[in-house]
Amino acid sequence: MKKLFLLFLMLFSVPCAAQNLIDAKKVQHIGVFDDWNAYIFNDKKDKVCFVSSMPLKSTGEYTRRGDVFLMVSHRPNEKLFDVLTLVAGYTYMPRSEVQFRVGNVKASLFTSEDTAWSKNLKTDDEIAKAMNKAVRVTAKGLTIEGVETYDVFSTKGFNNAMEAINRLCRQPAGFNE
Repeated sequence: MKKLFLLFLMLFSVPCAAQNLIDAKKVQHIGVFDDWNAYIFNDKKDKVCFVSSMPLKSTGEYTRRGDVFLMVSHRPNEKLFDVLTLVAGYTYMPRSEVQFRVGNVKASLFTSEDTAWSKNLKTDDEIAKAMNKAVRVTAKGLTIEGVETYDVFSTKGFNNAMEAINRLCRQPAGFNE
C-alpha cells in the first residue's frame, strides 16, 4: 500500500517533465496529522511538499476501485502553492467533471484518466483556505462506465499538515493569513 501510495504521489504531485527524475527513496514522510500525512521531496533540482488523505467514506455501485487520494501540494521552484489533486481509483468518464465541495466553496474539477484538478490557481487557493475551516470535503465523480461515486474526506489534521509543509516549502508562510 505504501509503495502504491508513493507512486501515485510521484505521478500526480509533480509536473510531467520532472516525473522521470524523482527517486521515491528521496520522498520523506514529515508526519501524521490526524487524518492527513505530510511529505517532502527535495533534491538539487526540485522541491515538492504535499499533504494527502484517503476518504473516510466512499460510495457507488462500482465493482472494483483502486486507492483514492486527496492531495494538496507546493512546488516553490515553479511558484505553485496549494495545488489540489484528486486521484479517483478509477478512470473518469471522458470530458466529465468532479463536483467538489468544502464548506461554502463549490468547484467543478476537470478530469483526465483517473485524476481531477481545479481549473485554476485561484480556485486551488479558495479550496485550501476553506479546508482550513471545514470539517469535511466531498467529491462526486463519474466512472468511465457511467457509475456515480461519492467520497467524503475528513479535514481533521489538515491545518497542522499544511503548517508543516508551509515551513518547508512556502516562504513566507502566509497560508493562514
